[in-house]
Amino acid sequence: MKFTELRNTMQTFSGASTPDYQLAYIATEVKDLLNGLNNQFVEFLTKDITDTELQWDIKQWLGAPYYQASNENAKDCLEQCISVKHIWGRRIKSWTDSALKCYDNFLLKYIQIDQKETIFKTHSGLKETDVYKHLISKGGIEQEIGQNFTNIYQLRSAFQHIQTEEKDGIRIPKRISNSQCNKSRDLIIHWLRTSVLSLFALVEAQKQKMN
Repeated sequence: MKFTELRNTMQTFSGASTPDYQLAYIATEVKDLLNGLNNQFVEFLTKDITDTELQWDIKQWLGAPYYQASNENAKDCLEQCISVKHIWGRRIKSWTDSALKCYDNFLLKYIQIDQKETIFKTHSGLKETDVYKHLISKGGIEQEIGQNFTNIYQLRSAFQHIQTEEKDGIRIPKRISNSQCNKSRDLIIHWLRTSVLSLFALVEAQKQKMN
């Protein structure tokens, strides 16, 4: 089944009025949809996020080990929510974590293999933010991509900080409303969409120079 056909199928989720039955029914449909992707999860996710037709072979460009890792994380995204249009409320928390892991590999491949550049450590260990800072330091479109990923990373971190402190020093659980999550979702999807499209444009420009 083609990606476009699968996306149309996603709009037809149904089920009985009983929530438990409906959840099981939707889970079965999602499983069937994923099976129809022929293990091309990152391709489907990327097309869904960017809302554009892919112009070249992501698997061939990413190569090993980047493609395999991205594909696994893309599958995690799709298992949580088969389309970005269906992400609602707190579901964005775990989805963002998987999405960052997926597209971080795109950045690693572009910087280290395509550009043949070294990502320097800014801490004793490896940090995702080292990659983003590297791009920011280059200016231009790459700076915008790095800043967008930094913004997404900071929102993801905010999701994971589950405590807040009152004036008397008492710590209490930090609650993030569905409305707040949805606002964060819109920002995250926007930053991802523009960054992935910009990255593809850079890769395509480099290919043109080599031809």
